[in-house]
Amino acid sequence: MEINRRRAIVSATASATALSLQHAALAETPPFTLRYMLPSCMYGYTEISELLPEVNKIGATAIDLWPMVHGNQREQLDEMGEAAFERKLRAAGVELGCLTQYKLGPFGLQSEMRLAGRLGCRTIVTGGKGPRGLEGSELKRAVGDFVEQMKPHLEVAEQTGVTIAIENHANNLIQSPDSMKWLMELRPSDHLGVALAPYHLPQDEQLIADLIRTLGNSIAVFYAWQHGMGSVKKLPKEQELLQMPGRGSLNFVPIIAALAEIEYRGWTEIFMHPVPRGIPIHDSTAKVTAEINRSRLYLQRCLSQVANDPRGAATERTNLTTGGKKMSDEQERVTGEYNELNANEAYVILRQGTEPPGPGGYTLTKDPGTYICRQCNARLYRAEDKFESHCGWPSFDDEIDGAVIRRPDADGRRTEIVCSNCKGHLGHVFLGEQMTTKNTRHCVNSISMKFIPKGKDLPAMIVKESE
Repeated sequence: MEINRRRAIVSATASATALSLQHAALAETPPFTLRYMLPSCMYGYTEISELLPEVNKIGATAIDLWPMVHGNQREQLDEMGEAAFERKLRAAGVELGCLTQYKLGPFGLQSEMRLAGRLGCRTIVTGGKGPRGLEGSELKRAVGDFVEQMKPHLEVAEQTGVTIAIENHANNLIQSPDSMKWLMELRPSDHLGVALAPYHLPQDEQLIADLIRTLGNSIAVFYAWQHGMGSVKKLPKEQELLQMPGRGSLNFVPIIAALAEIEYRGWTEIFMHPVPRGIPIHDSTAKVTAEINRSRLYLQRCLSQVANDPRGAATERTNLTTGGKKMSDEQERVTGEYNELNANEAYVILRQGTEPPGPGGYTLTKDPGTYICRQCNARLYRAEDKFESHCGWPSFDDEIDGAVIRRPDADGRRTEIVCSNCKGHLGHVFLGEQMTTKNTRHCVNSISMKFIPKGKDLPAMIVKESE
């Protein structure tokens, strides 16, 4: 009896130790992030020397060189020579992450792979080759034939350490989710991967998320790119830009959740195509970089949503997607001290208090206009996004883009919302209540806001000098 008791104690101690080690390992696991790479074609035919400083500005560590007609940076590399190009990379602290080569095709990359190997580049993106519009057994057979033709090229890929990533391009053998699944199931080498472009897929975030889980670590490049109003015909700039994450209607939260679930470690490019090809997406390098960073901020909010709610993020739509009309305009700024608060305002805004519920304040306000932060005047909500929730506080199902930060509440259960400028407490956000089609409720204290009727000038947003 004593022996059995001793064994049980030893076993329990060992189990507890193992569990503690597991928890410690989990605690040390760094949070999931995206590895960004700058696509040179977003800047048209801009000189490489001008592009390299932009890499770090968009949170990236690498550059993807595109050839004409989309860009001409690949041709610039040939003109300056490998040695000069490598010196520029080292000086900028940037690596060559990818060479995009559609015009060479999957069977014309051997010389390019050897160049990539010499430059330390580990990824080449190209398209597939074969019959189009196939399904079922015919599709599987065609993908198998393609893979068989790729074998001698994959031998070179293995020798040079390069992965050939096939994009799911429109009007191509490798276009549909099934074609990508067959490609990865039949591939003879890990040096054959996928460059996943949501733009060329049905704009269904759950379908894309499920595909990511199926493809797993075979994804070498992920294009943060959605279908807006097309990229072939010339459109007004605001419509063309709907290809960018956070501008169009595709919700990236479930997509980011799937990438986190597979612990995606490939490259991510924030991407779109201008019309015509070869021109920058904006009329200056600084504006292109700002546009990419706008989308990166959106993706960062998606990442935060996933981190705060990893289970719900994969299934629930959120109000992170701006859908074009929610894009915030520039607001005049002034540097100085925030607005003085009275005792009640300070209790709510500075000490995370809650005003009493009821019909007072802005709970029943229906006039058109804008709700701004009482402490710093930053724009928070539009009247058109306000709805009656009968909860006793003003309710909105969307915020002005970039105006609100979500973070775990001190109670460990709810999600607090604060002004992204001054970090003043606003209230809480709730998902899944089915009160509006956006399935989101920002429950905001009236005392945290000021209402500016439509037609009246907004006061300048106050920014602290130290910030």
